Amino acid sequence: MIIDSYLHLGMPRFQRLSDAVTIMDQYNIKRAIVCAFETDPDLATVHRAIVEAPERFIGAGLPLGADRAEVTAGIHAQFDAGFSGLRLSGEHVSDSPWILDLIGERGGFALICGSNGLAENAAQLLEYLGSHEDGLVIGGHFAGPRETAVFDTDPYVASLFAHPRFVVNFSRHGPFPDDVITPWGRELISRVGWDRILWASEAPVLHWRDETIDTAMAWIDRFSPTPEQREAFFGGNAERIIWGRRRGKVAPLELPFDPFDHLVVKPAPMWPTGLDLDDHLAGRIMAGWLDWGGPTKGIMRDYLESVLDESLPAVEPR
Repeated sequence: MIIDSYLHLGMPRFQRLSDAVTIMDQYNIKRAIVCAFETDPDLATVHRAIVEAPERFIGAGLPLGADRAEVTAGIHAQFDAGFSGLRLSGEHVSDSPWILDLIGERGGFALICGSNGLAENAAQLLEYLGSHEDGLVIGGHFAGPRETAVFDTDPYVASLFAHPRFVVNFSRHGPFPDDVITPWGRELISRVGWDRILWASEAPVLHWRDETIDTAMAWIDRFSPTPEQREAFFGGNAERIIWGRRRGKVAPLELPFDPFDHLVVKPAPMWPTGLDLDDHLAGRIMAGWLDWGGPTKGIMRDYLESVLDESLPAVEPR
């Protein structure tokens, strides 16, 4: 069984539930952890996934709100509605460690997408795991690739990665430089082991980089896993560690606020290394941009956005 341990849902930035299901079915992905993001806090679509297919989807929510009281109320509302954990940044852990205790009280998991080998968060995460006997921390995006010497120089990082209730998502395979991500991945396999690493696509964001599910799956082949290790990595570990955890009953999502009131506005980093197009288009884009108004009206990206906005069909949730 293939399980995608990190997949984004939501509009207008990410994808509709039906789009995610289409790709999953094409690649025989049976289950997924689905989450929104601060730049698209569409918790309603994540909730709809766990309502319509609770056997297939686990939802990760977001800590949103104007102040601590509102964030707390929002977190409880998400767990009450059937969410199983929260997606946090490293800054959430550093600045608001009390969020971890709320997750622990509700028996959820903390999916931490931080950086730098989680060095800035390791001590707090270890304290959390020690305080909650069923606490689970998932390090997203390889838990922040960096030089492997950190395991020898930072005892908190070494202890965190050795903890039996700390697991790592191998996601965002493409953007990391190979001379960083390959030795880091090898070190994680050595320290964490094949029984605490999870495969994840980060769809649809990987498609923004012109990557495919196939390439994301093939990345692990550089470490020559055995059939048993592949089975654990692509689904067995997530089935055992995450799907086997206690989850609340799915119920209506009744938030004390509109999530989009807390939208973080950032551009979508599509084609971060550039967009290679057929050369017959290049001159036409240039001419179209100048006819549109050229540099006195806006940069070429502004023009392309206007062309796409006028050309693409409207998208309704489904």
